[in-house]
Amino acid sequence: MKTQPVNYDKMYNEARKMFFDNTDAYSIERKSEYLAYLLALESGLRVSDLLQQKYQNFSFNQKIEKYCFTTLIKKTKSEHTGVISNELYHYIQEYKDAVRVTHNRSSEYIFYNYRTNKTYTRQWLHKRIKMVAKKLKFKNIGVHSIRKASAIHVLDLTGSLSMAQYHLSHKRATTTDKYLGVTKASALEQLAKVF
Repeated sequence: MKTQPVNYDKMYNEARKMFFDNTDAYSIERKSEYLAYLLALESGLRVSDLLQQKYQNFSFNQKIEKYCFTTLIKKTKSEHTGVISNELYHYIQEYKDAVRVTHNRSSEYIFYNYRTNKTYTRQWLHKRIKMVAKKLKFKNIGVHSIRKASAIHVLDLTGSLSMAQYHLSHKRATTTDKYLGVTKASALEQLAKVF
């Protein structure tokens, strides 16, 4: 069965709520998990690229008055620049401060496991996505579900397949079409509404 996208708003709101949960049982690892969801939803990055993000990859772009990130995309071996909300940038900084308080040190990597002294793995995030999917009653969810939801969100808000293509760092629009499940039949249905 094909991996389905998560509900963007439901996932974003849950991740934001849990990021700010300050109960004693709530560890810095859990905070990093929910920050990963938020960054994945806004950035559209593949999990392998997401988990390699460094604090230094983010900077303020005065022209657009938003924070941007620039990163190397492993799959295409190309550089990609994306935009995140100013709110999310502040969450990242808040997380960095919490890590310093908890561990008395800070890695250059955002998603760093201080117990193993390595970045978190794809498997770590996959396991957690399955748990949150169960809690939120999502079906057929995997690590790509958040990426798909991010692309659909961009497409819905901009109406532009090329913006979704850029957001996902795809070289060809046909890749984005396939990724989003655009088929000839669904395209004809949408065009029938126009004409």
